[in-house]
Amino acid sequence: MNRRSILKAGAIAATVSLGLSASSAFAQDVSLRMSTWLPPKHHLVADTLQVWFSAIEKASGGSLKIKLDPAPIAKPPGQYDVVRDGAADLAYHVVAYTPGPFEIVRGAELPFLSKNAEIGSQAAFDWYDRNIGFDKEFKDVKVITIMVHGPGAVHTKKPINSLEDLVGVKLRVGGGGVRMSEALGATPVAMPAPAAYEAIQKGVADGAMFPYEAMKGFRLAELVDYHLEIPGGLYTTPFAVVMNRAKYDSLSAEHKKVLSDFGGITGAKMLGAGWDRADAAGRAFALKNGGKINQLSDAELARWKTKIDFMNADWIKKADAVGLDGAALLADLKATMAKYAAQ
Repeated sequence: MNRRSILKAGAIAATVSLGLSASSAFAQDVSLRMSTWLPPKHHLVADTLQVWFSAIEKASGGSLKIKLDPAPIAKPPGQYDVVRDGAADLAYHVVAYTPGPFEIVRGAELPFLSKNAEIGSQAAFDWYDRNIGFDKEFKDVKVITIMVHGPGAVHTKKPINSLEDLVGVKLRVGGGGVRMSEALGATPVAMPAPAAYEAIQKGVADGAMFPYEAMKGFRLAELVDYHLEIPGGLYTTPFAVVMNRAKYDSLSAEHKKVLSDFGGITGAKMLGAGWDRADAAGRAFALKNGGKINQLSDAELARWKTKIDFMNADWIKKADAVGLDGAALLADLKATMAKYAAQ
């Protein structure tokens, strides 16, 4: 072989070597299982999470995949446990479904905070990560990101324009809505979200507190005709996207970086945007089904705020009880929401 041939062969070998080196970071294919509990047509299952999964897969060169389980392996309150115990690699856990361990992160549930899910999700992660840190309330798992749904509204069979209209109305609520609905004069019927349709259909409930996405995602617009919008929402629900800690520790540094790049505030923004798409679709679906949308007058809204202001005070007390400055934390949460709303 002459010198030119030797040099050419060396160049080719070097090129191949560089290519192999560039791809070696993602040489090992990993497939992660995420536990799920929502119906297949719900936007989180059919759209929002799939967009997020695709971004992670693309960033990893196709070597890191996340797939939803084909059927639930636990009820909604058990999602944290299945990840902690290793029955699933990941899950999206509604922190309000397990009262007690996650009281500080539940500050994101407080009334009138979140303009939409994209803003609320980013702000919730940023605020909690800076002020508390995930090793406190989530020490048994790895938190990838946090998301919240859109502003919680009131959806009923009859119009609600005042506190007096709400007296005695049986409202489906999640874990954090019992005391709020009682303070407003309604009768709370606490249950996980998927049970709402049957409850309203059978008269167990007269309506529900939900973001608009539930009108389509759970088909509630087929059963309720009136939709009361509340600026900033009566509430919003934080979901923690959690991963089994041992499984996370077993990943390569490169795969951990992908999850970091698409977790945190970036992941919160992506997942929140999905909720907002679903809210828009749910609102349109409600109108298509003959729904009527209304808002409270300024004076009436002030009455509602007075009735449920105790929720802020109660959360501040819980934060103070664990050695935090609850009032300062809540002020920072509001400022963080405002920061992302201004972007």
